[in-house]
Amino acid sequence: MKKLFIKTYGCQMNAYDSARMADLLAPLGYGAVDTPQGADMVILNTCHIREKAAEKVYSELGRLKALKRQKPEMLVAVAGCVAQAEGQEMVARAPVVDMVVGPQSYHRLPEMIARHAREAGHVLETDFRRWKIRFFSRGDK
Repeated sequence: MKKLFIKTYGCQMNAYDSARMADLLAPLGYGAVDTPQGADMVILNTCHIREKAAEKVYSELGRLKALKRQKPEMLVAVAGCVAQAEGQEMVARAPVVDMVVGPQSYHRLPEMIARHAREAGHVLETDFRRWKIRFFSRGDK
């Protein structure tokens, strides 16, 4: 069994999203642990509403850097609206980050993990997908 640590910042919606991410990763063999030490994957689920949100995330990433040096195979992901806002800059500023995922892309986490394993680089999913919507009038069939 792989170990998953999720640290949730901010709002109640983020707590819900963290639970969703854990559920998505369970079929891949990830089970929750209470600390990042020994985790195979760490997700920081961020909230931009909180004061100094980005600084808190970067501070936590600084602490994870030492842990990742001890265990380089550990995946570090940043999710949520700080990830959405920072995107590529986050990877440049904190190379410890393997994946950056915006709130609308949580469902892609399993695919992102597989892509990271294949490509051995940073994986970003922060763009809103555009959906083409067609409206019908009552006379259309």
